[in-house]
Amino acid sequence: MTDLSLHGATASEFESAVWQFGDFVLDLPCFELRRNGVPVPVEPQVFDVLKQLVTHRHRVVTKNELLDAVWGGRFVGEAAISSRIKAVRRALGDDGASQHYIRTVRGRGYQFVGALVDQAADERELDTVVHFSARRSRRHSRVIYRVAPSTRRREFHGPPR
Repeated sequence: MTDLSLHGATASEFESAVWQFGDFVLDLPCFELRRNGVPVPVEPQVFDVLKQLVTHRHRVVTKNELLDAVWGGRFVGEAAISSRIKAVRRALGDDGASQHYIRTVRGRGYQFVGALVDQAADERELDTVVHFSARRSRRHSRVIYRVAPSTRRREFHGPPR
């Protein structure tokens, strides 16, 4: 899966995104959170909060942004945000103390800090045939090697904890 950030990505790219982190897959087209392939039941607002945090993972998402995106500007208290964040953490097996996936920035908002797996790069590398070639230079007795990209798994890491 490609790295989408707020800049340069269209709304359709966000809507068609599938993110993998840890044992979880957040599938936006299916409106589904899965753990090890098994759907995790979450309420629509909880899903929307998680979606906001993951799509804007490179920065802190303010409480006002969450209110606008999830509740559409309707008047709700901060308790509503807190309860949805708690529900997201519960669904991810996280809590406010460990903050493995969602970091609380006191007085500001929240940030997703889980390590995302780049699925598209993995698929491209699996489809790539590894070519190994060696040739001798005419002037020198050295051998020049060329190897295709590695199949090592790439991860995106959040800010240091």
